[in-house]
Amino acid sequence: MRGPCPVCEESADFEVKRPYRATHPIFEGLDLLQCRQCGMVFADSMPCEEALTDYNASYFTSAHGGQPQNYQAKAFFSGIARLRMAHVERFLCSRNIAVTSVLEFGPGSGFFSLNWLAKHPQTSYSAYETDTSCHFALQKMGVHLYNVSTQADGTDIVDLIVMSHVMEHVTDPKKFLMESTRNLRRGGAIFIEVPCRDWAHKPIDEPHLLFFEKGPMHLLLKRAGFEDIQVSYHGQEIERLSSASLWRSISMTLRSKLIALGLIVPFARKRPGMEVVTDPLERAVVAPFQAHREMKKPAWWLRAVARKR
Repeated sequence: MRGPCPVCEESADFEVKRPYRATHPIFEGLDLLQCRQCGMVFADSMPCEEALTDYNASYFTSAHGGQPQNYQAKAFFSGIARLRMAHVERFLCSRNIAVTSVLEFGPGSGFFSLNWLAKHPQTSYSAYETDTSCHFALQKMGVHLYNVSTQADGTDIVDLIVMSHVMEHVTDPKKFLMESTRNLRRGGAIFIEVPCRDWAHKPIDEPHLLFFEKGPMHLLLKRAGFEDIQVSYHGQEIERLSSASLWRSISMTLRSKLIALGLIVPFARKRPGMEVVTDPLERAVVAPFQAHREMKKPAWWLRAVARKR
């Protein structure tokens, strides 16, 4: 390791888990390390910022072969966005936090912003998205886009900051969090979603650099000036993901094909926790991933909400 842990910033005592698995050349030669003090798992040594900037400028092409185009994929991301929004709104309501302005980092194709603005059309909604291929769609739905310099120099105070699947891509999480929330008002809220320990069940680590668990996420938010921190597991438990069977793979493929043929109703049963997912197709494609369920054990996604001190 070439420095302290990126989260606790104190320990230099690390366990080498294994080599980092990737295909893109900017990730060659990396290892996965785990901090023995706070438990954070991360890539080492981090790619240089210039290489990451180029990679992220066409992120969806570099990492995922393009933006989601299949109608089932779009339904999935829309359903997930509704569940994230419901999670945020429960926290806001329980803390009496009024929101008239939102700043989102990494909105991608805009599934969260589209759902938020549909329900709260008077919201002043801004975003920072590195992938320029997403800009037209975001602007069309009424999202004001910042670039690096205008966001850094901006003075508009916001009530809520949203980061879905952003923090796992940064090299210096505390610095990024401090800089990106400088315009969040005192008492305002932040929502973060990241994969949870995906190094343990995915065949490839790229493009993620940080691999979170509850403890490191809570510590990071506390060190960045947040309080009233809640971190929770959502989706299928990692134990099940790690032991996924051939039968599950076959059944998921069959399920997708039947839905494509129009057989949606048998898979679209209304489940507790999915009340906000009103579209049958969205329920059908989201249900097997259990994104609507909070789990006691480590699971697919980690969601965090907190208030700024």
